[in-house]
Amino acid sequence: MAHLADRLNNMIWAETQIYADRVGIRAPLKTHSAILFLLRQGPASLSEIARRDGQSHQLLASRMEPLERMGLIERCEDPKDARRSPNRLTKAGREEARRVEAAVAVKAEAMRRLFVEMDHDLIAVLEAAIEHLRVRPLAKRLQEVASAEIERDTKKRKAAHV
Repeated sequence: MAHLADRLNNMIWAETQIYADRVGIRAPLKTHSAILFLLRQGPASLSEIARRDGQSHQLLASRMEPLERMGLIERCEDPKDARRSPNRLTKAGREEARRVEAAVAVKAEAMRRLFVEMDHDLIAVLEAAIEHLRVRPLAKRLQEVASAEIERDTKKRKAAHV
């Protein structure tokens, strides 16, 4: 299953990159959610964006660096908190964010059509799997199966010795 999920992920990323290139998006794909956050929410710290995206601060910082080098985001001062230096989109960043937003809408519709074709909402299925594994982790499920196998083998051996 992990192999198939990885193949699907790679396929989606590759096709999304081709589309992004075709519509003139320069920002790396892994930064699109942060760009959209800044477009919709305004200036925000790395911690705020990371918390919303469910990413580590360090990972997000490494992903945001190219955006700063490209002139799509800049740090600004927070007049209410001198210790805080939130990121905001530049004019070029807002233009890029609008391209990203349009591309994400197209991708969402394409995926919706795929789900209709498949007769399954893959996002709902994945979210349900994640929730079930959050409630009862895979490690526990593996242990349950392994214990049942050991018990079954033990019973077989006892029956064979009778």
